[in-house]
Amino acid sequence: MASAKSDRSLVVLQLSGGNDALNTVVPYGNGLYYDWRPDVRIEQDKVLKLDDQLGFNPSMAPIKELWDEGNVAVINGVGYPSPNRSHFRSMDIWHTAEPDGIGDSGWLGRTIRELDPKAENPLIGVNFGRGLPRALSCKGVSVASVGDLET
Repeated sequence: MASAKSDRSLVVLQLSGGNDALNTVVPYGNGLYYDWRPDVRIEQDKVLKLDDQLGFNPSMAPIKELWDEGNVAVINGVGYPSPNRSHFRSMDIWHTAEPDGIGDSGWLGRTIRELDPKAENPLIGVNFGRGLPRALSCKGVSVASVGDLET
């Protein structure tokens, strides 16, 4: 069996369950951040600066190292046209990238299928977390899911 080898990886960090995006990628260059968040803001001298406007939370030092090496990108302001303010529908759209209907496969699952259409790689997708996110589901695509790194 021939293997389609690649040294490139895509790592998607989905921080669900109460993640505060503005305290993850901090808009320290915008005074409104400090005006409107007096009790939860990250002080400017603690921010791990990416440029003159944005920086990482100090707890993200390992990710900052990857940024400095050119191995991390930050994509802010991702959305979709005509948002409907439904958390549940928005999550469906995020997982499937199907804003106009109910998708039956996830955008990451479809990406894996495109990267390895003959399913030659036994381990091309991995999820760390309990359960398999809908974004990774796709007919004919196997994804390993690790619920607990300690066990």
